Amino acid sequence: MELFAAGITTIDVIVVFAFLQVRRGRLALALWTAFLNMLFPFFGFWAGEFSAHIFSTWSSVLSGLFLSLMGIHMLLQDDDAEIADKSMHPYVIALAVSLDAFSVSVSFGMLQMNKILFIVASGLFTFFFAYIVLLWKGRWNVKNGSKLRRFAGVALLVMGIMSCFR
Repeated sequence: MELFAAGITTIDVIVVFAFLQVRRGRLALALWTAFLNMLFPFFGFWAGEFSAHIFSTWSSVLSGLFLSLMGIHMLLQDDDAEIADKSMHPYVIALAVSLDAFSVSVSFGMLQMNKILFIVASGLFTFFFAYIVLLWKGRWNVKNGSKLRRFAGVALLVMGIMSCFR
């Protein structure tokens, strides 16, 4: 479950980085994004575990609700919002993309998933996918990331529903 969740949370990196115009510093940008996708989930897990102690009887329902709402948000998100603003620096865009990992990992912390496995997998997946997309994006001819975003939205919605019955 942790590996699947880590893979799903990196889909937004693929979508956003497919539109970035980066010629130099691709490796550094991929490493920076992977670091952020490990740092924010660490704090998210901590917040989720803390919340689970406070709301111990409702933690699985609340985390399922949060995951489902994030999935619905991804499904209903406007396609025009996917294209990264060209005036923003790529490192700022990487920071913004990585903030999603915090909110998702709060729910995972409430579910008391394996923190280390998720954080390491999230960092590795993020680095791998970010670097591959930055290198090969011209060959893929990505028009928009709506299909990837919808897949991630459905996956988060299903995980949220499943966690309510856990």
